[in-house]
Amino acid sequence: MADEYDNFGYEDYSQGGSQGSQTMPQDIAAEQSVLSAMLMSPDILQDCLTSLKVSDFFSYANRLIFQAMNDMFNSGAAVDAISLADHLRSAGELDKVGGSSYIIDLNQETTALVNWPHYVEILQRDATLRDIITASTKITALAFDAPGDTKEVVSEAEKMLMSVTERSIKNTYSTLTDVMGDLYEDLAAATENPDSVLGVQTGYPGIDSRLQGLRAGQMIVVGARPGVGKTSFALNLAVNAAANGASVAFFSLEMSKIEIAQRLLSAQAKIPLSDIRGARIKANQWNQIMEATRDLSSLDIMIDDTPGTTVTEIRAKSRRMLKGKEKGIVLLDYLQLLSPPSGMRRSDSRATEVSEMSRGIKIMAKDLEVPVVALSQLNRQVTDRKGQRPQLSDLRESGSIEQDADIVILLDRSMTEEEAAREDRPDMNVTDFIIAKNRSGPLDIVPLMFLPSSTKFVEVDRFHDE
Repeated sequence: MADEYDNFGYEDYSQGGSQGSQTMPQDIAAEQSVLSAMLMSPDILQDCLTSLKVSDFFSYANRLIFQAMNDMFNSGAAVDAISLADHLRSAGELDKVGGSSYIIDLNQETTALVNWPHYVEILQRDATLRDIITASTKITALAFDAPGDTKEVVSEAEKMLMSVTERSIKNTYSTLTDVMGDLYEDLAAATENPDSVLGVQTGYPGIDSRLQGLRAGQMIVVGARPGVGKTSFALNLAVNAAANGASVAFFSLEMSKIEIAQRLLSAQAKIPLSDIRGARIKANQWNQIMEATRDLSSLDIMIDDTPGTTVTEIRAKSRRMLKGKEKGIVLLDYLQLLSPPSGMRRSDSRATEVSEMSRGIKIMAKDLEVPVVALSQLNRQVTDRKGQRPQLSDLRESGSIEQDADIVILLDRSMTEEEAAREDRPDMNVTDFIIAKNRSGPLDIVPLMFLPSSTKFVEVDRFHDE
């Protein structure tokens, strides 16, 4: 088996465990967590087998296990704790990894299912550092024993360092020829249906015509004052997107699944939310309830109401929720309730933490190749300003959010009859959908009618059809 490891560029660090008096970079707990996640999820197994190598593991036992799982997967065998133990036993390697008890312990670490992407990054980081240390040691030895021609030493040193950088840096470039070819095909397909929306449809024609749908890789921020209807709009968007063929991953950090279901049912059945929450359903409303329940149940909407979650956890969950789906979208309610990454040192500045999370959301959108809609609070000073129309600077901890977002939507609505009577404020129950930032299109305002009893939004010129 050791000869097979040599083919992977294997260095037997775990036998000595150090260079000089210092221990080589390693994290055995992270290695065990990755193997645990691979055992418990076929999807994670495939991801890890394509992104990791045997040499990414420091522990000799963990290397044996990873190689065995790779061999089993390639042969089409099921990879689970019992089958893995049997495979290792047949190869005479079960005792080398600590016996069946070690495999059983790996199969019980369920927390690994959430944080495994972070652990993979730890393994890759430590493996790269070990490679750098090994290369530098060899370069030092080569320099001491250098022949007369130093060009040969420089050449060998460059080769060693290149082998490390090639391992840790992926080729993410594309030739202009490939990019132009893809663009031509997209344009040809869109031209055949000029009225189509290229991205995920919001269900509001006025908005879709201006944004051309919500595109893969976009970070869309929807900001509003408390009570204006951020969550209601997000739920309307979720239903509309799903009704137009998208798979929706909805993460609620503020409301429970039941509260979300109540709001969805109210909007769909056109029954006041207060009646549904208070279970005051009239006899003649049950047909509406049943029909709305049937319609909502047919939509591909997945809801996660885990409190205090992180961007990393949302990305891992979204990857599984949207895997294999033709068109997907992630909605997050709301940004300021996110927790910093578990490995991040608590910052003295909340703005710094939000900046890191905002950047993480943008990376998630590109990584998952779906639009990610994040709701955001506005600073309170918007109510103190003349006119009270929100603007980009009103986004709470706005600097990084405004910078990272591809599209920023600000919702503006008069909260009282007195406010609505002013010339500079929207009419009562009219919500201005303000496109305040749009990297790929125009800025504009689309008026929506808000039906407060059912928490539903409709376009103003379609209001009388509802």
